[in-house]
Amino acid sequence: MKISDVLGMALKNLLRRKTRTILTLIGVLIGTTSIAVMMSIGVGMDRTFESQLSRMGSLHTITVNNYYFGDVGNSSQPKSLDDKAVKEFEQIEGVEAVMPQLRAFLKFASGRYVAHVDVIGVNPSKMEAFDFQIAEGRLLNEDDKGAIVFGSQVPYFFYNPRAVGRGGMIVIGDDSQPPPINVLEDRLIMTFDLAYGEDYGGSSGRRKTYRIQGVGILKETGEHNYSAFINIDYLKKLMQDNEREERRLAASQGGSDVGVYYYNSSSGMGRSSSKNQTYETVLVKVTDVNKVEEVQNKIKEMGYSAYSLADARNEMKKTLAVVQAILGAIGAISLLVASLGITNTMYMSIYERTREIGIFKVLGCYLKDIRGMFLLEAALIGFFGGTIGIGFSYGISAIINTVAVGVMPEMGDSSISVIPLWLALAAVGVAVLVGLIAGYFPSKRAMKLSALDAIKNE
Repeated sequence: MKISDVLGMALKNLLRRKTRTILTLIGVLIGTTSIAVMMSIGVGMDRTFESQLSRMGSLHTITVNNYYFGDVGNSSQPKSLDDKAVKEFEQIEGVEAVMPQLRAFLKFASGRYVAHVDVIGVNPSKMEAFDFQIAEGRLLNEDDKGAIVFGSQVPYFFYNPRAVGRGGMIVIGDDSQPPPINVLEDRLIMTFDLAYGEDYGGSSGRRKTYRIQGVGILKETGEHNYSAFINIDYLKKLMQDNEREERRLAASQGGSDVGVYYYNSSSGMGRSSSKNQTYETVLVKVTDVNKVEEVQNKIKEMGYSAYSLADARNEMKKTLAVVQAILGAIGAISLLVASLGITNTMYMSIYERTREIGIFKVLGCYLKDIRGMFLLEAALIGFFGGTIGIGFSYGISAIINTVAVGVMPEMGDSSISVIPLWLALAAVGVAVLVGLIAGYFPSKRAMKLSALDAIKNE
C-alpha cells in the first residue's frame, strides 16, 4: 500500500471511535502538559539564575588575585601578578583579552564637596572587551591622562564636610536624590591626601592635587558601580610622584610616618611601591563561556589564585539538573499513564477489526503495512495529544508567570516558567515516541493473526 493509503486508513480508523480516541488524546494531552510545565519551571529557574549572575559580572571573566583565594594549583603561595604574568595569561588558548588593574584609594573634591573613591587603573583599549558600557559621555581613550570614568554610584559619594561638622545629617550614596555635583561638567581635583578638605588636625593640604576631568558615567552593573576608572599608565605616574612627595614630607618631619596609603587588596590599607609593580587583580576574558572553567584551572596550575562566576554557575547547574530531573520525572508519570491508554485503545481496535485484518492478509497486503497502519494510528494519537498539550502548556505557563509577578513583584522581567522551542518540540517528540512504543505490541499481535481465523471472526 502507498503511504498516503496507510495514512488515510489510520485517520479513518481513529475517527470511527471518536469518543475513545478523544479520551485517549486527553490522557496524552495531560501527560504532555505535565512534563512540559514541570520542565519549564526548571528552565525558568536556570534562566533566572543566569540573569542574576550576569548582573553580578560577566560569566566570561576570570579574576586573578595577588592574594590567596581558593586553590592555587600545587603552589603553597600564589605568585606575583606583574607584567610577566599578564603575558602568560595572554598565551593561554581561549583567552580573548587580559586587563591588569591597579588600585588606589583617593580623595576627590569639587568646590565644597569631597568624596573618598576607589580608583582603578585600567587599559583603555580593553574596556569594551570587558563589557564597560557607558551611560553618559564616553569611555577612556588611550591618550587620556587626567580623564576619569565613574561608576554609576560614585557621583552620590560626594558630601559637604562642613555640613557634617555643624551637626548636619549627610547620607552618602543616597541615590533617591540627584547627586550634589555634576561629575562630567564641574571642576574636579584628585589627591592622595585623604584629609583634603576636612579638618584632621591640620594634616590637610600636605599633598599635591591633580586636575581631572570626568568624561563618562558607566551603566549600572554589579561590578563597576562603586569605583572610578583611570588610565593605568597615568595612575602609575601619579603613584610614583606621590612616593617622591611622601619621602620629601617624611624627611621634612624627621622621618616620621606621614600616613598616606594606597589600597592593597591583600592586606587592606597599606603601603605600595611603584618599583617592581604588581597588580591587585588581573581580569582574563575567555571567548567561550563553556571554557571558563578550563582556563581558570590552567591559571591555578600556573600558581595563581583565580575565581570566576563560573564557580557558582557550575554548582548551581548541578543543583538545577537534579531539580529538572525530579520535575521531569513527575511529569513523565502522567505520560506513562497515557501510554497505557494508547495501548488499551490499540488492543481494542485490533479486536474490533480482526475480520478487516484477515481480509488485508488474504488480499496480499504486506505484514509491514498492517504493522505500519497500527503504529501510525498510535503515533498520530501521540502527535495530536502532544501538540494540543503544548498549546495548553503555554497557557498554563503564562498564568504561572502572571501570578508570580503579582505575588513577587521584585522578580521584575524574570519568568518562573519558560517553554523554549526545543522543549516544546521535545515534548511532542516524546509523546509520539510513547505512542509508538505503546502501539508496538498491539501491532505485533495484528501481524500474528491467522488470516482464515480472522476472516471467520464475527
